[in-house]
Amino acid sequence: MTDAQQRLAEVRAAISDVLKKGQRLRRADREVQLAELNSLRLLEKQYAQEVANEQAALRGRGRNRVSYLGI
Repeated sequence: MTDAQQRLAEVRAAISDVLKKGQRLRRADREVQLAELNSLRLLEKQYAQEVANEQAALRGRGRNRVSYLGI
């Protein structure tokens, strides 16, 4: 598992925790604020793109490169 795939899995686990438990946890007189769901969604999108780029590079398909010849 690559570093980007590991980070993506961790972010998805954090999103799952927030969805199951909520963004704030309360115990007696203490309250803990977890990561915001919007921030986690942005990270998920970024890491998913990194994973896709890595996989495309492994398949030999990097970025599309279009070259135009002079007319």
